[in-house]
Amino acid sequence: MAEDAAAATEPNAELESLATSVELTLASVLQGIALAILVPKIVELISNGELAKLPYIPASLLLIFMVWVMFIGQAISFITWPFDPLHNMLYFLIVSGEAVLLFFLDKPGPWFLALVGLGLLLGFSCWYNQSLLRRNASRYVSADARKLYAHIMDEQRVGLQFMVGYCLVGLAGFAALQLRPDLGMAQELGWVITGLGAMVLPLINVIWQARMMAQRARLIERAKANPVTL
Repeated sequence: MAEDAAAATEPNAELESLATSVELTLASVLQGIALAILVPKIVELISNGELAKLPYIPASLLLIFMVWVMFIGQAISFITWPFDPLHNMLYFLIVSGEAVLLFFLDKPGPWFLALVGLGLLLGFSCWYNQSLLRRNASRYVSADARKLYAHIMDEQRVGLQFMVGYCLVGLAGFAALQLRPDLGMAQELGWVITGLGAMVLPLINVIWQARMMAQRARLIERAKANPVTL
């Protein structure tokens, strides 16, 4: 009986590979949908000559890339068989949040409010991923695997802090645009300043992700070198 129980809990390489492949496909397809929404909005802004709103284009692109890297990092790091329905549902909710943000690309005020909503969804995802990781902590047995586990948990904690930052940026941007008339700032200038400000945090986040993923790749290679680690 003990041997049967051990066999039941032992990871199945084929199913694990299937789960990762499905996750990677889902992440790429969903972010492709976000890009399909963004491109027509970019063409519309340029065609209408709304140059003051152009800074929201790179800000939005950085956000899409940040979410895609987050999804990919999850897929190759801790996604296992069987699938977790809530985890996958969050992907669809997050992309819905992106779609709302991109829909308001030409409306800076609502764009910042949509950024708050996206930050909340991503923050909940980071929190839920931590609980998902804790449930699978027993799979990380060796020293290398435990280092990988600690690195993934740290990523989720830092990611949660970034999401708090996105919420604050969204609220600050919306408030700044609402107060613009009282400050006597030209509307176009307000759009440009807040749009450029909106690019800063996503850029920092993407740079951090690049460094984190480089470290993650080395840790995964070391952990996978020992089949009993995961």
